[in-house]
Amino acid sequence: MEKPFIIAVVAEKGAGKGLFVRIVQRLLPEKNIVAVRFSDIWRSILHTLAREESRENISNLATAIRALFHDDGILVGAMQKRIAETDADIIILDGLRKEEELDPLVRKHGGLLVYIAASPEMRYARRREHAETTDERGMSWEQFMHQEGLAPEVTIRHIGETMADAVIENNGSVEEFEKKIRGFLDAQVSTRISP
Repeated sequence: MEKPFIIAVVAEKGAGKGLFVRIVQRLLPEKNIVAVRFSDIWRSILHTLAREESRENISNLATAIRALFHDDGILVGAMQKRIAETDADIIILDGLRKEEELDPLVRKHGGLLVYIAASPEMRYARRREHAETTDERGMSWEQFMHQEGLAPEVTIRHIGETMADAVIENNGSVEEFEKKIRGFLDAQVSTRISP
């Protein structure tokens, strides 16, 4: 079996990572495209501990485990295992947050890092409409900005702005976002994946 092509996505909450995955799947229907989410590992631990899957709990857990083991790349081994066990033409790594994850999970495999950028106001509106964690339902602007300052969130913009192979802005309509994703796929992905 041929190794899957890796596309890692880094984006602040509400920027459109999930929508990116759905659009890529729709634009490349002949490919088996699977999303593997970094946060699923943290969510699984919280579930096992019977704790709420809030953004704050996910952030606190991730920060504590990384500090305990002195390893910002603590998820690399688990993600490598998931990649190896995933039967796909393209794997989209949803939610890369640490520089230490980039080389072993993306660059080593000849993959690409995509930064999805959106304004805080747009992301806040999306999160209020489509809450992903329990503490996002009905949150205020102040709560949203507090979450922006949590440890795992602060490195996202830096990684996106300084290390991404492509930046896709998502401040407009779904149709505009899809057009930009199509351009990215045509320019950077189609030549790297087998027909």
